[in-house]
Amino acid sequence: MIGRILGVAGAAALFAVLFYASRYWPFRWWDRPGLFGLEELPPQGNLVRGWLRGTDFAPFELVVWAVLGFLLLSLIQGIVSRFGGRD
Repeated sequence: MIGRILGVAGAAALFAVLFYASRYWPFRWWDRPGLFGLEELPPQGNLVRGWLRGTDFAPFELVVWAVLGFLLLSLIQGIVSRFGGRD
């Protein structure tokens, strides 16, 4: 039961991180230039655009975000299936 609750909480946290990195983050929760003084964490989200700024991949930020999200989810699924040990 606790494992299932932790799994749901982890999935919700991962969803929030992926959503914050996308261009669709609608919230602006802090007024400073960055969270905890880190300018790399802007209040409007959209981290992928900042990472790709000035590169040839900037027009494809949504595709890059989707591929990175898929790879991250696949990595997490592999780790959980390897160490989760649910029969």
